[in-house]
Amino acid sequence: MLYRAEFMSLLVLVTVCTTASAHDLWLQTNTPVVRTGEYINIDACLGNHGNHHRDFKLAGRIDLDWVSVDHIAPDGTKTDIRSQLYTTASAEKEGCWRTRIDATQPGVHCVVESLDRVMNHGKSVRGIRTAKTYFLVSDSLDSAAADEHTHDEPLGLPFELVLESCPINDAAVGNPITACVLHQGKPLADVVVSFIPEGIELSGEFDAEYETHSDSDGKVSFVPQSGNRYLIVAHHTAEDEKSDEYEFTSYSSTITVQVANSKRLINN
Repeated sequence: MLYRAEFMSLLVLVTVCTTASAHDLWLQTNTPVVRTGEYINIDACLGNHGNHHRDFKLAGRIDLDWVSVDHIAPDGTKTDIRSQLYTTASAEKEGCWRTRIDATQPGVHCVVESLDRVMNHGKSVRGIRTAKTYFLVSDSLDSAAADEHTHDEPLGLPFELVLESCPINDAAVGNPITACVLHQGKPLADVVVSFIPEGIELSGEFDAEYETHSDSDGKVSFVPQSGNRYLIVAHHTAEDEKSDEYEFTSYSSTITVQVANSKRLINN
């Protein structure tokens, strides 16, 4: 019985490690725009493992000890909000982490999550995962203003997607979403970037309707044809980034954007 218990404990540990390394992180909000003085919900999610990392589905919850989660206000103030997260389900492999942020400062806010951990599931792999999402706080919802476009500034992450189009005003049907893929702060070419609408299954090895390759400047562009929450995700495997502890480095970066059916009434 002791042997079986030890084996099951080891199996759980390996499963958790495999999950964290192979799955993606993403952050999402309940709304992209909120009135000053109200609050917004932030979900920290783990999943997107099926269909070649293109399913946009939950698959357990990450160990919070493994990640950092920060809220960056329009004035650049960074606040660690990891300790504020609570679970949305009692079962270990259900739901996600959630917290609320009081919307006191007008402007575009960013929430960023990072993971950097060596995992072992057949091979020792260094998994680096980053996730970002944005929301706008405005005194008026009818004439909201997004003056400070901090979304187009890299955060200095080892691997990150950087939005060049506004995640609030430009995120509308028929409007291009443009982004850049950066590895160690430099543009990375020929990376597959997927724009996954929630509830939509991408087809084949490469779905030209929802996926594109970064150009020589690391840039990609996608024109959404329907309003929805979209998961923008990029992966990169660096075989040359290894050490005595791990055989290679696996990167992923995500941004969630809520695409409106028509352009929001927002001044730029």
